[in-house]
Amino acid sequence: MRSILCYGDSNTWGFVPGTYGTRKRYDRNTRWTGRLQQLLDPAHFYVIEEGLNNRTTNLDYDDKPKGFRGTEFFPVILFTHAPLDLVIIMLGLNDLKEQFNNRTSQQITEGIKELIEIVHSTNYGPTMQESPPILIVSIPIPIETSCTDMFKGAKERTQNLAHDLKNLVNTYDKNVYFVDAAPHVQYSSVDGIHFDEKAHEQFALLMNETIRKIFNLSK
Repeated sequence: MRSILCYGDSNTWGFVPGTYGTRKRYDRNTRWTGRLQQLLDPAHFYVIEEGLNNRTTNLDYDDKPKGFRGTEFFPVILFTHAPLDLVIIMLGLNDLKEQFNNRTSQQITEGIKELIEIVHSTNYGPTMQESPPILIVSIPIPIETSCTDMFKGAKERTQNLAHDLKNLVNTYDKNVYFVDAAPHVQYSSVDGIHFDEKAHEQFALLMNETIRKIFNLSK
């Protein structure tokens, strides 16, 4: 059975748009990870959810406890779920928060590079003798709504993110893949930064198609 680790933020956790007071979460069958499990052959694929609300690439919050920086516990998470056939990394949205001093797409790309290097430093691949393949996902562009004050200017600062991430991936010889979610998925208009049910379905379909290409599987 092939194991796929999905390392992300609230959109991997399944945060329901606009539910900031109650933090409602979509059920497993609605979240893109659960839908992906069903789209792939459940008998031969195991989709592992590792989503955390507020997770950044490599930034610490001044007003939150430790653990939200993506690079911090990543080595332990990789070891926990090893061996791994693929690691999907979809982070960067929370880096765009205004409190992080208007972080640019290039700075986010540097954070993603740190995560790639962590994966490459391990031997947690399929035979536990090599590092696992990686799929880097460029996030959709945030929608400006009244709920996104903390993401002021994020739309402008993500314009070059897909380009920068693709260039980063191209610096690696093999086993690092890239997909841009923006042409396929749009955030909910409720808050401009979270997947609604339709987006979870769209993203699951995109991941299914991309993963099948990586593993040379028929549809």
